[in-house]
Amino acid sequence: MVRLTVEGDSATGAFTRPVEFMKLRAQRGSPLPHTDYLSVGPLQDADETASSLTEEEFVTGRFTDLPFVLGLRLPRCRHAVADKREGARPVWFYSLADMSWACVLFRDGGRARVWQWGPRRLWDEAVRAYEWWRDRGSPGLHRFGLTVSSSGQRVWLDNPSAESWPLDVSPA
Repeated sequence: MVRLTVEGDSATGAFTRPVEFMKLRAQRGSPLPHTDYLSVGPLQDADETASSLTEEEFVTGRFTDLPFVLGLRLPRCRHAVADKREGARPVWFYSLADMSWACVLFRDGGRARVWQWGPRRLWDEAVRAYEWWRDRGSPGLHRFGLTVSSSGQRVWLDNPSAESWPLDVSPA
């Protein structure tokens, strides 16, 4: 939730708390059939690497600060955290702009394996977003804000006149 104050032809304000409401059908993003992504770029054709990020660092919970930041810093992307089974937890990223995808498989006691396919390197984007957040002291939601004007929407950290970036609000 963000509380905006209108001044002239723009509105600015800080995010106040995480919220989620039941969405109307018209507000929901279209379903992302996992098999459609893998049929275009199958796992065996994906680039495979490893990641030094751990599950404890990256999988923080649904209403925590990191998923909020990932939503702000990875435009036109959805990610899904699967349940942990037999010491392994996959986290999937799906591009809404093309059929790019990434999967990181966190394993207890081992390095995470990463697969990426398509022109967007979604795991690389997610790591950059994580490092950006961590390098700024892992700021909480309340340190972020939004400015809305006729030229678009911009998200900022700590101050509307400081570091900001455009918020992609194009339909999924």
